[in-house]
Amino acid sequence: MKNFIIIFISMLTPFLSYSQLHTHISNEKCGTEIITKSIEKKYPEYKKQRSKVNNQTDHWLLNNSNKQNSIITIPVVVHVVWNTNQENISDAQIFSQIDILNQDYRRTNVDAINTPAVWNSIAADTEIEFCLANTDPNGNFTTGITRTQTSQTSFSIQNDGMKSSASGGIDPWPQDDYLNIWVCDLGGGILGYATPPSGFNNPNDGVVVGYRYFGNTGVVQAPYNKGRTTTHEVGHWLNLDHVWGSFGNCGNDNVNDTPIQEEANYSCPSFPHNANSCNTTNSNGDMFMNYMDYTNDACMNMFTNGQKNRMISAINQYRPNLLNHNLCSNTPPTPSWNCVNGNCVDPNNGNGTYTDLNNCLANCDCGSINIPIIEDFQINSIPNNWTIINDDGDKTWEINELAGYNSSKSIYINNAEYAANGTYDEFILPAVNLSNVNSAHLNFHYAYTLWTNPNLSQNWSDTLIIYISQDCGVTWAKIWEKAGTNLVTTTPVYHGYNWIPTATNDWKFESISLLNYLNQDDIVLKFRNVNQYENNLFIDNLNINTTITNINNMSSKKKLIKIVDVLGRESRENKNTPLFYIYEDGKVEKRIILE
Repeated sequence: MKNFIIIFISMLTPFLSYSQLHTHISNEKCGTEIITKSIEKKYPEYKKQRSKVNNQTDHWLLNNSNKQNSIITIPVVVHVVWNTNQENISDAQIFSQIDILNQDYRRTNVDAINTPAVWNSIAADTEIEFCLANTDPNGNFTTGITRTQTSQTSFSIQNDGMKSSASGGIDPWPQDDYLNIWVCDLGGGILGYATPPSGFNNPNDGVVVGYRYFGNTGVVQAPYNKGRTTTHEVGHWLNLDHVWGSFGNCGNDNVNDTPIQEEANYSCPSFPHNANSCNTTNSNGDMFMNYMDYTNDACMNMFTNGQKNRMISAINQYRPNLLNHNLCSNTPPTPSWNCVNGNCVDPNNGNGTYTDLNNCLANCDCGSINIPIIEDFQINSIPNNWTIINDDGDKTWEINELAGYNSSKSIYINNAEYAANGTYDEFILPAVNLSNVNSAHLNFHYAYTLWTNPNLSQNWSDTLIIYISQDCGVTWAKIWEKAGTNLVTTTPVYHGYNWIPTATNDWKFESISLLNYLNQDDIVLKFRNVNQYENNLFIDNLNINTTITNINNMSSKKKLIKIVDVLGRESRENKNTPLFYIYEDGKVEKRIILE
């Protein structure tokens, strides 16, 4: 932004190649072919082993045509990697997807009746089932769900970053033993992708699905809201190709009982569709309702016997650990609870402090304090009972002596010199008790200006977001957000330099009602700066009070000497009582802390 011309020139060539790749991706719902080529380039041995798969599959099927398989149950771990609360999908949404996998693979799906009669005889119960693992890699009880909060606003197929804790995601569980599914905000217009199997031990192995396309409840988005993206991608993970073949038209999907198909189908065609395509005599047309096509979720309803056999072969040859395991048969431990940040949490090991939930609830809080909280930042460091979150170890919130509202200090973050776009830096206030007040407000002054002209075709802004937690910081809800010219407090709205406020009219006052959170004793507030390398952000006179408290008459913020009442007697802060705050420079400030 500040070095726009230099950056644009230096980045021009890779930008063009990315644009070309992005154009290709935008036409794809599934990124499996793209990730396969990427992994083959990264690991030549994977490419070598993948080239053998079709011959190995044909050989296995020839020698095991009469092999009787019992039901194969695949243990699943779902890794939810989330940035916003919406991305942190519910357990119910995850459970719905596991149910859908079982219905689709066992052909108990209610829309199986929509399969055209001409293909009913080859529509398959694959005899493959799925369960959320209840035994983790260390042998401990687990829900089969992991949740990882990330500073990444989205992930791309180019870097596969959700699969590594080093890049904002989470490392897989042992891939020979579990089907790892990552659910995240997946960019590039792709709904999901998977890694097909081979004799190579692929460290990237697993399935990725966008959080809007996982399951059939919660935050799912039509027309991909019935869980068929995951059904499709797990098919790839078990060695199924797209029904039109890979990388080309009228290709070969290596399954004998699926019709030759010219290309992918979209939306929901009418049967028959594309009859006699690819120079064939096929009056039934495409099998567009096959899970390995690109039609809408509501249009998909079947696998074939040939696809079943290919998947069974893949499990036996390349994923044999799935045939013998007890990762879904662990007996849950006796419920018990620990008090964690004001919440009663079952550690799932039977060793919690409390064996009775009501007893835990009666004794569990997060040490909240009564309001008012008043902080004018005339100090040298962040208050001890505040928490700073600085994940990247770079610039973060700090006390500055550059400027304040009617003072020389405030809390600020140096975005002007912080070249770390998308990074979060947060400060969290101590938990407060609002159970004994009739009203409450969060009040503060803030100052901000842009560096770049917002009228340019490309513009940037840092963002300030305020969150509230009703459970001591376990979960958060956004209550306030500003960015761009909405966050700006100056005229003009941008200054092309490392800016600090120089006058009171560079600041704005904000008061946020906490009325909806009264009668609760574990309320926590969090301020988040989302960096975009724009300009400095200042906050001053932050207070949680029972009224809208605009501390704008402070004549000084030097070191406080003493507090006295109207008779000149030394006193402590008392509600509804006029008090005089005397500072080292002799200035006096009158305050009334209201009930």
